[in-house]
Amino acid sequence: MSDPDAIVVGAGLAGLVSTLELLRSGHTVLLLDRCEPRELGGLAREAFGGMFMVDSPEQRRSRIRDSERLALEDWLRIAELGAEEQWPRRWAEQYVTRARDDVGGWLRELGVRFFPVVNWAERGNFGDGNSVPRFHLTWGTGKALVEAVWGGIERHPRRASLEVRFRARVGGLLVEDGRVVGCQMENGDEIRATKAVVIAAGGIGGNHDLVRRVWPTDELGSPPRRMLMGSHLYADGALHEEVERVGGAVTHLERMWNYADAVRHPAPQRPDHGLKLIPPRSGLMLDPDGRRYGPVPVMPTYDAYAALERMCEDERKYSWLICNQKIARRELDVSGSQHNPHLRERRWVRFALGVLLGKPRVLSHLLEGSPDFVCADTLPELAERMNEVAGALEGDEVVAGEQTTAGEQTTAGEQTTAGEQTTAGEQTTAGEQTTAGEQTTAGEQAAAGDGTKQRPIDPDVLAAEIGRYDESIARGKGLFNDDQLRRIAQLRNWRGDRLRTCAFQRIVDPKAGPLIAIRLQVMARKSLGGIQTDLACRVLRAGDGQPIPGLYAVGEAAGFGGGGMHGKRSLEGTFLGGCVFTGRLAAAAIAGAELPQRVPPRVAASAR
Repeated sequence: MSDPDAIVVGAGLAGLVSTLELLRSGHTVLLLDRCEPRELGGLAREAFGGMFMVDSPEQRRSRIRDSERLALEDWLRIAELGAEEQWPRRWAEQYVTRARDDVGGWLRELGVRFFPVVNWAERGNFGDGNSVPRFHLTWGTGKALVEAVWGGIERHPRRASLEVRFRARVGGLLVEDGRVVGCQMENGDEIRATKAVVIAAGGIGGNHDLVRRVWPTDELGSPPRRMLMGSHLYADGALHEEVERVGGAVTHLERMWNYADAVRHPAPQRPDHGLKLIPPRSGLMLDPDGRRYGPVPVMPTYDAYAALERMCEDERKYSWLICNQKIARRELDVSGSQHNPHLRERRWVRFALGVLLGKPRVLSHLLEGSPDFVCADTLPELAERMNEVAGALEGDEVVAGEQTTAGEQTTAGEQTTAGEQTTAGEQTTAGEQTTAGEQTTAGEQAAAGDGTKQRPIDPDVLAAEIGRYDESIARGKGLFNDDQLRRIAQLRNWRGDRLRTCAFQRIVDPKAGPLIAIRLQVMARKSLGGIQTDLACRVLRAGDGQPIPGLYAVGEAAGFGGGGMHGKRSLEGTFLGGCVFTGRLAAAAIAGAELPQRVPPRVAASAR
């Protein structure tokens, strides 16, 4: 191929959408990515596949009365955008008003379908999140999204106008007379484009050193010494730095959407590989000393950022979730495509059975394989095993020297690659890994990652905290006086949650055992800040705010639009949608046929 019209750097969802739309508008395209062919689609391939949409057909069929005004008020209320953040606000306005048609409608044309029952994510601890359900689950998970877009590319009559180069790393941008004209590869080769370079290289979550450097210490204290990896390894922020070098603005990297409900992966496929859980709502969240968070109970599925704030108040940066087997079988889930094979492979009957009966295989897999899961028949035994796990934190100087790190649990040759996903029960057996109890004994505890001494959990404290909650349940619904029970009642009012939420189940219950404790940790995931862009995805200069000719940014690299359209927090489901939205807008701008903007609704003064 001679010099292409456009170079797209990054073959994640945003890059693929840009590529397809550029082909449709008659352009020649060179698509570059560091990944292997099986990793096409990046983190989107591994994602659960939730999409934020407003006033959708699925909402209407479920009689959910939603509106652009209500959704925008919800968005702006939690975003807390400053008066000077005009581009993030304008991006938020356009995304909320156009997501149903320009994202959902476009995907439907490619054959993507959504689960008929809309999920209700991020309600907010005080009702300050999503006012109504808006999380549309893709039938087939994020893998189906990637396959739909890539299928559109492969079937396109101009497929020959696209060249894809895998294992290709961009080292820099070429600039001539103030215009970006191409890329310099890591090996020194120069590649030029006649019209545009599109940065679609993801965020910074794969670079933990950078995550720690920009960590928001004013809000979350010191950065965690240990973090689990929830992003793609190649999302390292290198091209953010390159954009800054050529004069572009990169804003609000300290704004990140990291999770406080992750555990170590039973079969890690990358260093510090973590799993983002959907924790049981009927479980109790405790601090590292075994005391329940209060006065407002912590429920990560209600308010992810609030859960992270509470976890990070303690320098040890972890929490405990206590439940029992009955609760876990019905309510515990894992976010992502890997541990949802029936949803991923679109097996309706098996998926429905999982909703009705729970996921015992996933629970068994995590109990056997993840060092952060322990179980016991009694609270004193559970406390002892929790102390064993707390004393065996990865990287501690364990006295016995028997600790197995995450990277040592399974050799590289034994791991399952992203392209070889299997069901939970097929990934590994209990005998192939070192259990938490084998790592160290309670008496061999070492210093925590922050240098403080681990304080063992007192079984009496644990029993008192759980007993108080169980007694509230035993008094009956008419006498409930616990915010978590009130939230569970509200969850069970919505049909999307009723089947997956126990009816006020006690923790200590001989018929529901054994008891289960899960140590939850911080996982670096998504970047809310990024390369600043206008509504045409053109990268803006740091000095005068004018576009840099020839340079565009999309997806997470652009903070999903404008350098940070989410502000400080997300309503969830907005990340994959943001990739689709920005990818389409960038391609339209390059083609000189920008998509029409919408006039945003007027919102209440309190949400501005």
